Amino acid sequence: MRNNFELLALNIEPVHLYQGTVEFRRCAPLQCATLSQMPPKTNPSVSPLVFVVDDDASVAGSTARFIRSQGMRAESFLSGEDLLNSGRAAEASCLIVDLRMPNMDGLELQQRLKEIRPPIPLILFSAHASREEEEQARRSGAVAFLRKPVSRDDLLRAIHMAVERTG
Repeated sequence: MRNNFELLALNIEPVHLYQGTVEFRRCAPLQCATLSQMPPKTNPSVSPLVFVVDDDASVAGSTARFIRSQGMRAESFLSGEDLLNSGRAAEASCLIVDLRMPNMDGLELQQRLKEIRPPIPLILFSAHASREEEEQARRSGAVAFLRKPVSRDDLLRAIHMAVERTG
């Protein structure tokens, strides 16, 4: 099996699909992390692991690639169910979750994740959230609530704030 570095060099990226399966998709060279954007080798036990959950594969993938380009580890999931079924949620330093997804929305996933100990810092983002949904997310413990399209600086600030809570 090739590692993620080799897959990105071949313009292939892993995407977690429903029921815990992984599919490898070819992406255009400019959409995949290029070799020059790859982070330096880091100690996986030190580098934060960020899980991105969004039902839009392009958003999930591009967000995860951006996070990796900043020297962190990142994986994407296309639903809250996929993340929970993976059994890996507790491994994350931080979760970035779309608010509006079919079957299980970001607020429901946030409630389900509260059962996992220790609590996982969560960032919610959405293009169409109501003020009430944003307030509910914050009351429930979200580290940040970001509106799409999210600026890279705002996303990095929120990730660093979330990772500091786990450190």
